[in-house]
Amino acid sequence: MAAIALTPKTFSMQYTMPIVIKATTLTTGDWINISGVRGIAGGSLDVASSTTNTAPGACTWTHGVALSTAAYATVTTTSIVIDGAGDHATIGRQVPFYAKNGVSGEIVEVIADSAPLAATATWTVRRGVLGTTAAAIGDNDYFLILNQIVIASTPVGMVTGILFAMPDDPGSKPFA
Repeated sequence: MAAIALTPKTFSMQYTMPIVIKATTLTTGDWINISGVRGIAGGSLDVASSTTNTAPGACTWTHGVALSTAAYATVTTTSIVIDGAGDHATIGRQVPFYAKNGVSGEIVEVIADSAPLAATATWTVRRGVLGTTAAAIGDNDYFLILNQIVIASTPVGMVTGILFAMPDDPGSKPFA
């Protein structure tokens, strides 16, 4: 195992309030769309109580996923077609939101979604936001839908936690 040197990047979180989550989930794959924020930067969820004999503990989560249907070599492309091959592409998306290309690391701001409840849709995007660099998009590159969390573990009972929103201003550069 090797250690890496990290250079921390700081940005003002003045007036930023954590988002408190309280929900009952019963199966893996339940999701929560976080209204009013473009993305979640991190946080923690716990199973606060249980209706079975399992001990309460951490609840793992991920972001929703959508896949690009084609390759886009031009970094100025502002329309991206996504398809339902993503794990959670049909659970509804709330615009505006940030989506992170899981291959290149570019974050885009989705400002329009032609069919937010459908598997296939066209996103209108702003490229390279939050200090990331616009990059070519490959066919079937996956995009994490950053204002959507999907329960990855199998909690039974009340799930509570705190999440932290990403900056509302796509021009801010926390990832530069």
